[in-house]
Amino acid sequence: MNVEETYLYFAENESADGAGDSHVYPASTFLGVDPISATQTRISFKALAGTAADDDILLTHVTGKYKEVCEALALAVSDTSGQLVVFADEDNNIYHPKLRELGCIDSSSSVVTTLG
Repeated sequence: MNVEETYLYFAENESADGAGDSHVYPASTFLGVDPISATQTRISFKALAGTAADDDILLTHVTGKYKEVCEALALAVSDTSGQLVVFADEDNNIYHPKLRELGCIDSSSSVVTTLG
C-alpha cells in the first residue's frame, strides 16, 4: 500500500498572509505533546528550518481538556489520506472536528507558534 505523507496545518490569528502566521508540518515530523497548564498544550515538531530546537505550537483550549487534545492530535497525525489536515486555524475558526466533538474549543481558544 502506497501511503502519501499527511500534513498538519496550524494558523495564528494573523491573517496567514505573512511569515510566521501559519505553518504546515509533515505528520512524520511530530515529536510530542505536553501539558503546559490546564488550558494550554504544547505540540512539538522537528524544526522546519532544520535547527536543533523544535518548532512548538501552543494551543489554548477549554480547561482540563489536555487528554482530549491528545486524542484529536493522535487522530490527525495518524491520518493516512495524504491530505492536508487542518488541526487549528484560528484565523478562520476552523479546528479539527475531533477537537470540537470533544469540547476542547471555545471562544478563548488560540494558536501561537514558536519556531526553533
